[in-house]
Amino acid sequence: DGVLLNPAMIGLLSSKILSATYTNQQWGVTIADNGKEALFPAALAFVRTDVEGFKTQQVSVGLSYVFKKMFAIGTNLSLLEYSSEAINRDEKYRQSVADIGLMFSPGAEFGVGLVANKVASSTTDLDETLQKQQTLGLGFQYTYLSFVRFRFDIESGPKNKTERLVYMGGVETYMNDWMILRFGYQNNNVVSKNYSTVGLGFAGPQFSLHYAYISNVANNRDDQHSIDLGIPF
Repeated sequence: DGVLLNPAMIGLLSSKILSATYTNQQWGVTIADNGKEALFPAALAFVRTDVEGFKTQQVSVGLSYVFKKMFAIGTNLSLLEYSSEAINRDEKYRQSVADIGLMFSPGAEFGVGLVANKVASSTTDLDETLQKQQTLGLGFQYTYLSFVRFRFDIESGPKNKTERLVYMGGVETYMNDWMILRFGYQNNNVVSKNYSTVGLGFAGPQFSLHYAYISNVANNRDDQHSIDLGIPF
């Protein structure tokens, strides 16, 4: 799902990759191609989300371009379909949305990314609060001695407002050549919730498999399990 978080990363991939993700509320499949035979870096993603009867289906095409192997720009063009059992089970609301992302990675140790979600969109009759929100996000990552990686992200509230922000931080470390241990925390002031995460990943030469447990600090009924599979080819 990293391609949907920031489409610029497509241009910084080292090969083609097929990935799948699953949580209690969401599942999705992504295929990205930045191989030597590709005319340009591109990706195709499908994601379906179901949160308390409100369903979102998203089909996205991502494109990216790289400058001097360290700076990348990308865009996601998405078709979203919303439906809600509470509003009208048979009625569906469709919307086209465009996102833009930038990434700067001068070396393997450091990287910074900026993403603007919903810079353009078509109109829909669905209430604006239920649509995908217009936000800005800024993220940093630093790797120390190829052993431990630190990440920090900050995201604006809806309509790019900064009165209430979302802060996310995480650390991951290699236990050996293939096993990765992860810890993370999110302070979400938009919905007034805090989350902690712990995960374990396997990054082998033929595929990668990652598991994470996401816990709402105040209410464990919101807890989720996340499984991600990646296959380079």
